[in-house]
Parts: sequence; C-alpha cells; structure tokens
Amino acid sequence: MSQPEKVLMIADSITVGELAEALNLPVTQLVGELFKNGIVATINQRIDFETAQIIVEELKIAVQLKRKEVNSAPVQHLHKPSAKASLRPPIVAVMGHVDHGKTTLLDTILGMKTVASEAGGITQHISAYQTKRGDRVITLLDTPGHEAFAALRQHGAVLTDVVVIVVAADDGVMPQTVEAIKFARNANAKIVVAINKIDKEGANIDRVKAQLASEYQLNPEEWGGDTIMVPISAKTGENIDKLLDMVLLVADMEELKADTDVPAEGLVIEAHMEKGRGSVVNLLVEQGQLKPSHFLVAGTSYGKVRTLANFRGEALKLAGPSTPVTVTGFKELPQFGDVFTVVKNEKIARAQVEQAKIEAERQAASTNVTGADLLKMMTQKHDSEEFDVIVKADVQGSLASVMDSLRLVDTGGAIDLRIIGSGVGNINESDVRLADSSDAIIYGFNVEIPPAVKRLASRDHVRVRTYKVIYELLDDARKNMEALLSPEVVETEVGVLEVKGIFRTMRDEVICGGEVISGKVAPNLLVRVKRGGEQLAEVEVANVQRQQQEAKEVFEGEMCGLSLRTQKKLQLAIGDTLEFFTRELVRRTLN
Repeated sequence: MSQPEKVLMIADSITVGELAEALNLPVTQLVGELFKNGIVATINQRIDFETAQIIVEELKIAVQLKRKEVNSAPVQHLHKPSAKASLRPPIVAVMGHVDHGKTTLLDTILGMKTVASEAGGITQHISAYQTKRGDRVITLLDTPGHEAFAALRQHGAVLTDVVVIVVAADDGVMPQTVEAIKFARNANAKIVVAINKIDKEGANIDRVKAQLASEYQLNPEEWGGDTIMVPISAKTGENIDKLLDMVLLVADMEELKADTDVPAEGLVIEAHMEKGRGSVVNLLVEQGQLKPSHFLVAGTSYGKVRTLANFRGEALKLAGPSTPVTVTGFKELPQFGDVFTVVKNEKIARAQVEQAKIEAERQAASTNVTGADLLKMMTQKHDSEEFDVIVKADVQGSLASVMDSLRLVDTGGAIDLRIIGSGVGNINESDVRLADSSDAIIYGFNVEIPPAVKRLASRDHVRVRTYKVIYELLDDARKNMEALLSPEVVETEVGVLEVKGIFRTMRDEVICGGEVISGKVAPNLLVRVKRGGEQLAEVEVANVQRQQQEAKEVFEGEMCGLSLRTQKKLQLAIGDTLEFFTRELVRRTLN
C-alpha cells in the first residue's frame, strides 16, 4: 500500500475494531487476515501489541506501531514500615516435596488433623494458621507440595519472611525441594531446613546435609555455614519446639515490623463461594488493622466486611499485621494474589473497582490472543484437533492451577486445548448447556454436580468428570486428548527381491520369479515395485513358491516364484526391484 510511513501509538492490547479504525482499514480485511493466520476473531476481540505488529507486517502497511506507556501500579505496593512501626509476627511458609511430611508437621504444631481432609493426602490449597510459642505468635502457611500447584506455591513464597523447607531424612532432596529453595531465594526469604522423619529406618541426616551443602549451597551452621538445619520427627513431635525457636531466632534477626495505625492492607490467599455465606475470602493482613464493617477493595472486586474470623473460625473484633483471616461480604470473588486495601466508604470502593476494571481491560490479553499464541497458531499444523473443556473448581487458587496445568499438557501441536468456560462453584445447568453446544468436557475439581444437573448432562450426553486429586484430572484429560489423535501409519521393511523372470501378466495378477537380496519374502506382504529407484506401483503378495512348492517364507539368497495381486495391469521387467513391507495403524500417545 502506498501510504506514507506513520507512527501509531497503541496500549498493551487493542480490539480488532480499534486497530482497523486506526489503520484506516475495513474491519473485514483485518478479520480475514487474522483468519488466514488461524485466528477466528470478532470485532471486539482483544489482541496484544505483538499480534498487532505481526498483522501490520503481514498486510505490508507502512505503519510503525509503538507501545503507549500505561501507568499501572505494581502488584506489590505494600509500603515500607514507618519509624513508629511495631514488631509483627513472622510469616512462615512450610514447603517441601510431596509426602515429606509438611502437613504432618503443621498438624503437630497446631494440634489438629488437616491432612485427611485433603484428597489423596495431598495439600491442594494454601492454608494459613497461627501458633504460639511462649508469648510469641507465628503465622504459618501450608503450601501445596506437588508440581501442578507451582503457581500457588510461588504466591506462598512471595508472602513470606521465613521458609521452612521440609526434607525427609530417608528420601533426601527431591525435585520440589529444589523448587522450594528456588522460590525462597527469589522471594528473599530466610531459609530454615527441617530434616524430618528421623525416627524412620534408613534416615540419614548427614547425607541430606551433604546434598544441600554441595548441590544447593545451603551449608549447615555446624559445618561452618549459615543455614539452620533442625532434625525433627513430625510424627513423634521430637525437636518441634527447637524448630519453632530457630524460626523465631531467624525472624528476630530480620526485625520484622509493620504499622498498625494505617488503613489495613494485605493479600488474598484464597477465595471460594459457600452456600448461605456467599463469597468466603481468606486474607493475610500485612499492615494496619482490619475490622468488621470495613470496606475492602481487591483487584476488580470490593465488599464490606460482614464477618471476620480467624483460621479456627472464631469471630474476631480486629486483625493486625501477619494475621490470616476469613472474611465474608465481597460482591464477587477476588483473584488469589490480589492486594486488598481498606477504603473509607462504598463510593470510593466502587470508583476504585471501576478504575481497576478499565485498567484490566486495557491490559487484557490473557483471555485473548497474544503474539505467542499467534506464532504458535501459524506454525501449528492446521489439521490439529480441538479439545474443548470447561473447568470448575472450589476455590480461585485451585481453578488457576488446574487451568495452567491443563494448558501445560504437551501435545506437540497435534491437539489444540481450549478452555471455553471456567468458574468457582458447583457445576450448573449453564455449564452443561455450554458444553452441549460446543461438544466440550466439563472438569470439576473438588466440586459437586447436583442431581438435576446430572440428569440434564446424561440426557444431553454431556461428559462430566469430577476429581479430588489434580493428577487424576490431568490423566483423564490426557487420555481424552489421545483419543482424538489420528492413528499413525507405521511401515516396516521386511525384504528386497530382484526380478529374474516374468512368466505371466494379467490385468489383476503378475506371476514372476527372482532372488531374495535381503530380509525375507512371505505371502500377504505389501510390495513397492521399483525401476531405477522410481516407484511404479504398490501391489500385494498373493502367494510364494519355492521349487514348485507353496512356501510360507523365503529367505535371503534363495530363489522363489511370486504371484502378485495388482489393481491395474503392471508391466514388470527383468531387473526390477520388489521391496516387501508391512503397514499398520498404531495408536498415538502424548509424551
């Protein structure tokens, strides 16, 4: 196009309609261009800056796109304590490999039984508790221990001052132990290692210390390093007091302080819906004091604190810094990891949320098309199968983790997984209708399906799967994706024969003879007929004869006669090569 080069400023994302208008193009042309690149977009679809650039280049428009600077507040805007700040309890995340005893350790400290309530004995939510050691309070975060919940665990580390990494003395350092060390270092949190299960046979404390020291630069104090390591038994309670004392010692060196006379602020660590209570949100107060009837803003949702309770469900009149609380009263569920702040009244809360929604829309490229998606779609084979799913989970954090884990299932571009709907709460009729109209599978994680909805699903033949353990859900999704893969055609070479004589040529049969050069020849094999390296036809062996006797197999170096079944008349010549092979369909699997 002979347009003069012009500069166009756009934000991080722009709708297809806005881009067409800015480029002075008919919307249909732009939509068509996206369609050619494998993206079905509507006029209101948001695309990100990189995608817009790719499209402009494809259309060869003389326009230079520039990114408009957007003033977005950083996510972690919790301010530094003032000179008047008072000491606050340390926030301690307990991390470690699955089955190394994190939750048992917490149970022993808190004197409660939590692990049995989590499916498969695996922690699947961030849970926050408080315990007392003497007159000191410690806030504890239990973070999920298996890889599907990396996103949750990362949030856990960001919130914390001290990370207790639990390593089993009989098992040593495992993949998630390494991950926990990495998270703790990224979050600048102090590390204390709890070497657990010292009561078990095969426990080797020194081996664990040596592993941590040599491979991960965590040198124990007793070896001249600066990492505190405490051998414990969560089961018998041995050395648990010592571990808590060490955690407090590490925290004291940090001089953890927070202001109490400022508006309360902190982070959302969990959010879910409950019948009769509405939105139930777990918060961790980082500064200030939170009280019932305060107005809260978290991301794009706000509410008035109706009830305020501690982790045991006991009502509180106020919650100070480092206190985990459960509140009700939010209009909609906030996202986990959102920063919450207290504002004066509902009017300010509503105004802030409106602003946050506009900001979120401006930045929105998450549910829409990103440059990475576009490039992936352009390189992806166009014969990839689509696998549509709807995901429902009990809490916001789990929903994000399940969706991330599903997206991470590697299909090598053969399957295009699309999450067409998601939400927190039980599976409902609108989920079933959406699944019915798009032939999607509904995955429920820790949620139920009411009888009426179950009947509707079975009537409409909608597939609904509910799971309590994320691994099982991912395995099912993988199986369903594998079922969509078209089988692979596998050809196996069997033998080669050189034609030495042609005895009879008919429309659908050729009788010839020759010498087996390699491999073997047998009836019912497929044959490529080649002359001078060029393939003439593909035929099938009807039968094989050796010295006028029918043979099951003829091997290298032997002469034989062949009857070949042909689709059309085939003019064989002496010196032609026959390549024998089998062809079968093999079910493909995902790696």
